[in-house]
Amino acid sequence: MRTDTYCIISTTVPTQQVAQQLTQALLQRKLVACIQSTEVHSSYIWNNSVAQSQEILLQMKSTGALFEAVKTEIESHHPYDVPEIIMTPIIEANSAYLQWIKESIASAK
Repeated sequence: MRTDTYCIISTTVPTQQVAQQLTQALLQRKLVACIQSTEVHSSYIWNNSVAQSQEILLQMKSTGALFEAVKTEIESHHPYDVPEIIMTPIIEANSAYLQWIKESIASAK
């Protein structure tokens, strides 16, 4: 993927407290322009069994160039052994929104 591509980076966390800590860390470092959080019910295979849990889904708007830094930050705050960290390219969006993302992360720390 091109590093200048805009993207949505997704992860799930177990609690609102973890979601807030991660949100603050990413926004303060300007690695993402926006984070949306949604409560979700997850079903998955873990240790050869079906597991279910309530989680918080975080969807972050950023760029491919910052993905590695975002991934590192998520991993450093994440309590899961195997956190979900997925980058999805934004194929098309209104230009004003993409410009806002660009300006919001322009001085990433």
